[in-house]
Amino acid sequence: MIETTKLIKPEADPAPKWFHIAVAASMVLSTGSAVYSSMRTSAAMQALVKENSRLVLASSTPLLQFMNSNFEGGQAALSFSVTNDGNGPARIVWFEMKADGKPIKSLRAQVRASSPETAKLPLEIMTSTIAPRLISPGSSIKMFSWAQPAAKDAEALQLWHQFDRQGRAKISIEACYCSVLDACWISDLEGSIPKPVDSCEPAGRTTLNG
Repeated sequence: MIETTKLIKPEADPAPKWFHIAVAASMVLSTGSAVYSSMRTSAAMQALVKENSRLVLASSTPLLQFMNSNFEGGQAALSFSVTNDGNGPARIVWFEMKADGKPIKSLRAQVRASSPETAKLPLEIMTSTIAPRLISPGSSIKMFSWAQPAAKDAEALQLWHQFDRQGRAKISIEACYCSVLDACWISDLEGSIPKPVDSCEPAGRTTLNG
């Protein structure tokens, strides 16, 4: 009987130590690269979200300005108005006007207070409520208008000039308004940078009422 010769498979030589080290190193490098790439992607996404938030905020930020004039429409007239020069609507929560540091409740009353003897003198003064109110971007609200009286109305004309020379210079403004995204600011409406606040609280404020 012929016996079948058994083929013996040679045992594979064990891989050298440097090979195992190289494999382990490549795995570590691969993992590190993946982590770094993930961190870079996360940072890029955060930056993108932040930039988008900034653009949305900028596109909806109002900027209120107070206008004080004694000439309007080609004729002498005292006027106060508030203009929204920003990019978004402004929701005025409270609007405080002061004269010599004291809150003004009514501009009509303030005009007459400068000359008590004219309490019953008829005056053609137009006023408008300023808060609470919404002002769209690019628009304005005229809150006070008084055309110069005719020369025949001597008392009214004198009161007009008196308020023009003295009354207007004493007035200061402080108001709090918010955007449609509920970002809020306190401002003097005179060009100073508005101060961001968490919210506008009308408590304790004397809001001007025409």
